[in-house]
Amino acid sequence: MGMPSILLVTKSQKVSQTFERNLRTFFDSRIDVITLSQWQEMNENLQDKIGVILLSTRKLLDSLPDVLADIPFLVARRNIEMTRLPQLMEVSAGTKCLLVANDLITAEDSVEFLRRLGFQHLDFVPYGPEIEMPVTELKKIDLAITHGWPEFVPDHFNRVIDLHNRPIDLTTIFDIAQLFNLSIEKAHYYTADFFRDFVQLGRNLAISVNNEKQLKTKLESILNAVHEGIIGIDKHGYITFFNEDAGKILHLRTEHCINKRFQEIIPDFQVEEVFESREEISDQLLEMRNLYLLVTKIPLMLDGQFLGVVVTFQDVTKVQRIEQEIRKKSTHLGLTAKYHFDNIIGMSQAITSTKEVAVKVSTSDYTVLITGENGTGKEIFAQAIHQNSSRKDMPFVPVNFAGLTESLVESELFGYEEGSFTGAKKGGKIGLFELAHNGTIFLDEIGDAPLSIQAALLRVLQERQVMRVGGNRVIPINVRVIAATNRNLMEMVQKGMFREDLYYRLNVLPLRIPALNERREDILILIEHFLQKKNTNLILSSEVKNSLLEYHWPGNIRELENFVNYLTVIVEGEVGLHHIPERIKNGQVGQTQSSVETELAFPRENGGEIEQILFLLMRNGSLSDYEDILANLLLCSKRQQRIGRGVLNSMLSKPLTEARIRNRLAILNRSGCISVGQKKQQGTQITLLGIQVLQRIKNLNVIEQAFQNRI
Repeated sequence: MGMPSILLVTKSQKVSQTFERNLRTFFDSRIDVITLSQWQEMNENLQDKIGVILLSTRKLLDSLPDVLADIPFLVARRNIEMTRLPQLMEVSAGTKCLLVANDLITAEDSVEFLRRLGFQHLDFVPYGPEIEMPVTELKKIDLAITHGWPEFVPDHFNRVIDLHNRPIDLTTIFDIAQLFNLSIEKAHYYTADFFRDFVQLGRNLAISVNNEKQLKTKLESILNAVHEGIIGIDKHGYITFFNEDAGKILHLRTEHCINKRFQEIIPDFQVEEVFESREEISDQLLEMRNLYLLVTKIPLMLDGQFLGVVVTFQDVTKVQRIEQEIRKKSTHLGLTAKYHFDNIIGMSQAITSTKEVAVKVSTSDYTVLITGENGTGKEIFAQAIHQNSSRKDMPFVPVNFAGLTESLVESELFGYEEGSFTGAKKGGKIGLFELAHNGTIFLDEIGDAPLSIQAALLRVLQERQVMRVGGNRVIPINVRVIAATNRNLMEMVQKGMFREDLYYRLNVLPLRIPALNERREDILILIEHFLQKKNTNLILSSEVKNSLLEYHWPGNIRELENFVNYLTVIVEGEVGLHHIPERIKNGQVGQTQSSVETELAFPRENGGEIEQILFLLMRNGSLSDYEDILANLLLCSKRQQRIGRGVLNSMLSKPLTEARIRNRLAILNRSGCISVGQKKQQGTQITLLGIQVLQRIKNLNVIEQAFQNRI
């Protein structure tokens, strides 16, 4: 879908510039704003691309070219800049004011708006350049007021108040957003700015107006128009003002609150703090009467004298409860990060410099690509980066592409609508990118992402929006992306296995995690850390320490932690060389079958089921045979293919005999690694458990190869 376009039709360039600035404030670059002169200069045949015409006044509708007649139009409702009102409030009641605009209709509209704001005490005379008013009549008028049109003010006026061009009202912004199905992410800033201007206006009035009754009269209409609760309290603690929204929020009647002490009406607001300190207390979250209120308390001071307190508050109950529910669900779903940079143990130069780079990376919002061998702690770094960022209180959503088939990955990442495919949940399902909105999504094993999904990922990273499977609308998202891989993506790009444009989109902030053999001075520190976690005291002899320092740890920190777990089970007291597996003792990968079994015996993060399957496979042939079979089945699964035994055997790097391929498939089927169709045409397919076993075999590939070399 193309970018929505708005054609601005105004009587002046100044108004057009004001309108464009207002639209950019709310919609940024999500819309294309074109003025009528620009449209005429470019090409009048572009009218098909215009979504709506925004007019500054309905009178301009008759002047539009015929080719634009069928395009929807909106007449902009206008507001006023609150910061300009104080100078108007200083004008004495009964003053005759010439309200000057670029035409009479606009002037009359401005008069009506100012009267609605509470300036009925002024005598307004609307005026436009098309009006011929005798000089004698003009001289009877004391003051000229204009909304950004000082050039149209008659010459003899010495006193002119310029309220500047009137901006677009928020209701018109909502109409445009609804028309184009756009979210107004900055609407709360608009109301916040409006309220800030109002508070400043109130302060200025308190300084310039000593009479509280006059202050109340001038502000009453404005205060009741603001959608926040406002309570005025005098210096003796009595409530002198209680606007309509305050009554609605607190379920109190205004007439029952006026002239009552604040302790009787709002005891939970803790207003006495301001009476004692004479200092402003902003954005205080109070829970009372099953409500959550965001409260600000401002002392009113005049010439150093304390006049009272203005209390303003908003009902944020719904927002608070929604946030609590989101946090509850995020925690329940595990969408939170638990690791910080303090959890990354080590004193070596390699890990220290890596942490320093990661800390700097965490402060930005750019995409990070973490590379490193298996077991080096890539996800821990990803979580630490999230926890040190401005998004730390938002979800952290991990995605592991090694465990997702091509048929599942799209619906998992982007979600799906109800009825989009057989078996789809009623009501549809939210995708992982949507779950990560305003937070971080961690794309682990990104090198295993299917090529078809890589294209979709590239689109999401570029457009920052997703479309659910079976959906017909785009959903804007705000996520920080961290990707990780143990593969050489550039080499994959050269082989056509990974998209080059996606690689450069991901590799904005590269971060390489050093292998354990690059930071050997951390090995003993890490062992001590793991022992403390187990609350176990073991003493390592100097011979054992030397053996551990000489071993190259192909499994990195994960292998080291598993080795410590192994020691805590079989050793009490001092650890001797006879406790150390041969592969570590000799400083090289295992030499005997027992060393392979010892490695497999270490507890892993995926539990004991996979270890039992590996023992079964190892005792019934070569692990390399099973790896070859599972790898080719995974490739076919990504292509959504189920293949027969003969085709599978032809795909193997070393085809097996008919009896051996039958035997290998039977063992994989019995262990749950594959599913074999009952009919010949149904073929064979890898299971999720099979994918996990394949990944484990890859991790143990070095050990298995050494074992095979011994046979």
